[in-house]
Amino acid sequence: MANLEEKLTLWYTELKGENFPLVGKKNANLGEMLKAGIPISPGFAITIHANDIFIRESGVKADLEELIANECRETTPENIAKLSQFAMAAIEKAPLPKALEEHILNDYHKLCEICDVTNLPVAVRSSGAVSMPGQMETYLNIRGDKDLIDYIRKCWASSYCVEALTYRINRELGVLFNIGVGIPKMVNSRVSGVIFTINPLNGDPSKISIDASYGLGEAVVSGLVTPDTYLIDKITLDPVKIHKGSKEVECVYRTGSSDIIEQEVDEARRQAQALTPEELRQLCITSKQIEKYYGKAYDIEFGIDADLKFPDNIIILQVRPESIWNKKKAEKKTTEPADAMNMILNQLIKGVKFS
Repeated sequence: MANLEEKLTLWYTELKGENFPLVGKKNANLGEMLKAGIPISPGFAITIHANDIFIRESGVKADLEELIANECRETTPENIAKLSQFAMAAIEKAPLPKALEEHILNDYHKLCEICDVTNLPVAVRSSGAVSMPGQMETYLNIRGDKDLIDYIRKCWASSYCVEALTYRINRELGVLFNIGVGIPKMVNSRVSGVIFTINPLNGDPSKISIDASYGLGEAVVSGLVTPDTYLIDKITLDPVKIHKGSKEVECVYRTGSSDIIEQEVDEARRQAQALTPEELRQLCITSKQIEKYYGKAYDIEFGIDADLKFPDNIIILQVRPESIWNKKKAEKKTTEPADAMNMILNQLIKGVKFS
């Protein structure tokens, strides 16, 4: 039996948070949430090792190393753009090793059987072992063998986009970079959105902030719509403030294809709140559970599945530590003792004057 480090795929049920070097942080977090009893969509992860096998056996790695050695030694914007263009094109057109492709498709077919859906629509989510927020791509509503393999290549290729390359080079993380890919069942989101287990505007830990709108979460995350916003008291779970957004459009699946389209939301739905009171309360309970489990404020993406009944319709899509206020809290903890120690040392050196 292969060690975890040698596996090509791992199911979310096999993963823990500590496995992020194998599958990337998003995938590992989903496995950890499952163990914590948080509702997620079923699926599996393609390992970073699988990406490494592909890039080596396809010849892309050798070609890229040659380009770096001979033509792109200096990290100028022009050379970064050249590296990006070459790497992305090469990855997207290179065939997968036969054994790797068969292994991935066998797991996809198993997921189709688990969900009892032929050509099950899935997401293809980038998952790096190093956090690079917004640098790499995620593709939604991908269905069927051919499209799945095509979009896995696109996902791998996105780790070589100009933004991701520049980010890594500036932080001395290197040019060559393999990532994990998540393949969860798509949630048929009637409503989706983002939760902060803290007030993101002022860092108030006694509040929960929720943005929600109709359809898939891309509309909310990308700023395409003005969502409903809810500020909730974390103790009582009562709304402190509700602002009804215009919710002009929604992103939905195109029927029968691997694609997403935008469509207008009718006036009646615009005027109504996207979430029911029961859904709002359950989202708060789940977000508190996530915050308690990880011990810090979290940024959470969710979907309300139109095909399921409450409360099973509430699915957590992705979690990550809240970036701004957690950082400020950590900085405060490290600076305060240092300041106190400096004051004591100064007093010992200079002496304390008594009046």
